[in-house]
Amino acid sequence: MGQARTRLGGIVAALALAAGVIGAGGVLAPLAGAASSQPAFYTYQAPGGAATAGKRVIALTFDDGPGPYTAQVLSVLRQYNVPATFFEVGYEVAATPQVSKMVSDAGYPVENHTWSHADLATLPVSQYPYQIDQTQNVITSATGITPNCVRPPYDAFNGTTLDQLAGRGLTTMSYSIDSDDYQRPGVSAIVNNVVGAAFPGAVAGLHDGGGDRSQTVAALPAIITDLEARGYSFVSVCGSAAPPPPRPQTSAVYGYGTANGSPTAVTSTVPLTGMADDPSTGGYRLTAGDGAVFAFDGAVFDGSLPGIGVTPVKPVVGIASTPDGGGYWLVASDGGVFTFGDAAFHGSMGGTPLNRPVVALTPTADGGGYWEVASDGGVFAFGDAVFRGSMGGSHLNQPMVGISTTPDGGGYWMVATDGGVFSFGDATFQGSMGGLPLNSPVVGLATDPGTGGYWMLGADGGVFSFDAPFLGSRGSAGGPDRFFAISATDHGRGYLLAAQHDA
Repeated sequence: MGQARTRLGGIVAALALAAGVIGAGGVLAPLAGAASSQPAFYTYQAPGGAATAGKRVIALTFDDGPGPYTAQVLSVLRQYNVPATFFEVGYEVAATPQVSKMVSDAGYPVENHTWSHADLATLPVSQYPYQIDQTQNVITSATGITPNCVRPPYDAFNGTTLDQLAGRGLTTMSYSIDSDDYQRPGVSAIVNNVVGAAFPGAVAGLHDGGGDRSQTVAALPAIITDLEARGYSFVSVCGSAAPPPPRPQTSAVYGYGTANGSPTAVTSTVPLTGMADDPSTGGYRLTAGDGAVFAFDGAVFDGSLPGIGVTPVKPVVGIASTPDGGGYWLVASDGGVFTFGDAAFHGSMGGTPLNRPVVALTPTADGGGYWEVASDGGVFAFGDAVFRGSMGGSHLNQPMVGISTTPDGGGYWMVATDGGVFSFGDATFQGSMGGLPLNSPVVGLATDPGTGGYWMLGADGGVFSFDAPFLGSRGSAGGPDRFFAISATDHGRGYLLAAQHDA
């Protein structure tokens, strides 16, 4: 992204070109080809984007890749079935063409961001073949598709830039919302920078390369769900405006200790989002974003949302079993709760405006209530669940992803994607991974009912134990699995790890 002065310079140049070039004595001189020598700031100005004019749409764009975080960004986009556009640096494409091909094959346009992240406002004309044409060639070679647009690095461009690109049949594709994510201001700030500035037709600038983009990855789910809650849909720019089709996902559940995990459980075109053990049988249940439920290893199937003809307003993000295993609750990202079997409905946040989406639900010890937690650490209590405190309204380095109760239900822990743990009520802080380097973000938390400690799970299958026995993990196994849930079973003598990968 550019600083304010380069951004302003680009806009002034664009305005000058819109009317013509100011010649000697301040007289406007017509510019040949001015109609095609215009920068694009909005979705409807992008090639093929005219149909988005007047619609409540927004485009997410990612600069400076391909890089180590590109696959993580892509994974989130595919999970939510959201289109986006990637503006890639030529020498990075040359170094890892397989990553660019992966992005393109998934249905996302790969566009030009110059060869070496050059400042086009100061670039001599003689360097355009090196910076632009060479990048066009390497992207075309990697993906089989020729880019239509160039995003100027630092958002720095002038009349020469616009003419040089237009002469090549390329659109100068700027942006209208600066996420400021390249400054690493914190996950909440990135979310607020995008969501708070959103307007119909906006193009949001983010990054998947050029440095540590873990905050961007962590911010994406909230950006997507918050914008959807405000009535926005997503489009790509410069390439196909249609979202990529959902890809079948195959799940795998791994058991450690005395827990038994099935090597493959189910294949679904809707991503799986939650897992809960069945205390009555030692089995487990999985749920998908559409509220489908799958029962294994003897766990009883008590129903699902598709089975009763219900489509949740927002994706289902978690499942929790009743203490006797005779039923379960499903919770959606808008806080809506759905009950099956002997699970009683005690209330929900469904239909209530939320600052951030709900990410998990955990029941009380007797099943007479439950708590919901949102990604900003806000906690909502229902039934006999007592509110013990929350992080709502407090600054978080990373968003919350899980909540788990103490064995007696007198308190709860919450965990963030950086492994930070927050304890309330009689929950005792036993340690965390907050502030320590992680290979992948934390995705879940589970209580050890035997010791009163807890385990947390990383997206790579790594398990971290605190006052709880370490029974094994998949952290060093490698492979395509993306882990999303951990569940304690058999009175703490084991745990299950749930993952999914492309079928």
